Amino acid sequence: MADGDTTNSESTDERARSLPGARDVARKALVDDKDPRLPWWVPLPGLAVAGGWAAYEGVMGGSSLFLDTLLWPGAGIFVLVTIATFLGWQLDID
Repeated sequence: MADGDTTNSESTDERARSLPGARDVARKALVDDKDPRLPWWVPLPGLAVAGGWAAYEGVMGGSSLFLDTLLWPGAGIFVLVTIATFLGWQLDID
């Protein structure tokens, strides 16, 4: 009975080693040597959306509201849109 348990655990270990883990899947999806890691254009959509939102708020509420909106929530908008752009570009989401 002990030999059967050893054989089953060994085959389970071999199957576990052959299956790719989450880290391997993410590394395969995100790493491509042909592309630079962070191209210059990735932050541009974040800047455009944050600037557009701040301009809209500034027009609707006055010029002092523009800078306040650009700082917050503009900074958060910039970060979230830049992350979404980067991940969409890296994962090639269509």
